[in-house]
Amino acid sequence: MTDPAPEARGAAAGQDVLAWLPAVLLAAFGPLVYVAPLGAVPGLLVLTLGLGLVAWRAGAWRGGAVLRDFALFLPLFAWMLLSGFWSLDAQAGLSLALRLAGLFLAGTASVFWLRSLPPGLIGRCLPGLAIGFAASAAVVAVDLRLLQGEIAQHLHAPQAPNYDLALFYGRGATIQSILMVPLTLGLWRSGARRLALLQAVLGGLAILLTASLSAKMALGAGLAVGAAVFVLPAFRYALLGLLALLVAALPFALPYKPDAAETCWFAETKGSALHRLYIWNFAAEHIARRPVLGWGLDASRRMPGGDERVVAWRCDADGQPIGAHPRVDGTLMPLHPHNAILQLWLELGGIGALIGCATLGLILFRAFAAAAWRHRAAQAGFAAAWFGGMSVALVSFGIWQEWFLSALFIAAGVAALAARGERAG
Repeated sequence: MTDPAPEARGAAAGQDVLAWLPAVLLAAFGPLVYVAPLGAVPGLLVLTLGLGLVAWRAGAWRGGAVLRDFALFLPLFAWMLLSGFWSLDAQAGLSLALRLAGLFLAGTASVFWLRSLPPGLIGRCLPGLAIGFAASAAVVAVDLRLLQGEIAQHLHAPQAPNYDLALFYGRGATIQSILMVPLTLGLWRSGARRLALLQAVLGGLAILLTASLSAKMALGAGLAVGAAVFVLPAFRYALLGLLALLVAALPFALPYKPDAAETCWFAETKGSALHRLYIWNFAAEHIARRPVLGWGLDASRRMPGGDERVVAWRCDADGQPIGAHPRVDGTLMPLHPHNAILQLWLELGGIGALIGCATLGLILFRAFAAAAWRHRAAQAGFAAAWFGGMSVALVSFGIWQEWFLSALFIAAGVAALAARGERAG
């Protein structure tokens, strides 16, 4: 038999090496977000470039299809740009809109290629991501349980002596918790069952040891919804109805003004929840002033009166303040409302909230209804990923924070890849 030409052998070797690139990039994602969560943005961009290179070399670029998927977001971006005419800072809003457009284009492309490239080119991605997160979770667990945060102290800037070192890993744990269910189900379906169990156990341990309530909540929400959809697949459509109901009703369910006894109870048991309530009430009051158009993109950090301080103390039996330090000491609007729905309403008004909800609902509906992904595990993974991410978006981060959006796009890509169910290459 005649040996292949040197050029053919070189091309085949290069293609084989290139097929490892997405897996290597995803393997680095876990350590990256635990050490430097803001690195999720360059992580997504580099992953997109890597996937694009693989697609281009394989003749599967399909740029037109990527742009058609991205076009779903164009009404939202058009409204963002239009809001500059009444924004509190038109230049800042324009800058944010352009950055988000680039980020969404990269995220859309990465999700498209993860769900459409041949399995031989991306079959190693799920194991790569799982190995990276499993190794990171093991280091975090050892650091917090055995080393008293010694590693964390060297990785992050110095903090006050009483700072909880478990908070250092909170954002990384939150990202891992959103990814956990689709990643585990995808690995299980692809045959990598030992790795599925290993990364789930180590990831769960790290999430429980960190001080991030958002991570624990996202994991719990993802597990509960994933299990519910696995048992009753039609439940996923009820979740879309719940999303629509929340978007429509939440701004009008507030403000909620606790009485003195309730304020004391919140201050005693969960000061951060009390602070959130003050923030949400402030947001709802300003939404009511401009319910249709909103205050303009990125207006949350510039709201009139947002820098007013709010302080709450623990109380004695008579309701009098006690303690050396207040349980709440912050501002009425610390950069954003810590609630995605309220932020949409506040900045883009009811019109923007409607466009944003319709866009997300359409994307989720298409994913749930895709003929190729009607396997129970695939739909459970999709539902768990988006509901876990939504649970975090409703209580924690700003919805326009690029690192958080980057993590959500990667979670969507992992859910899409896991839904395919091919064996790892």
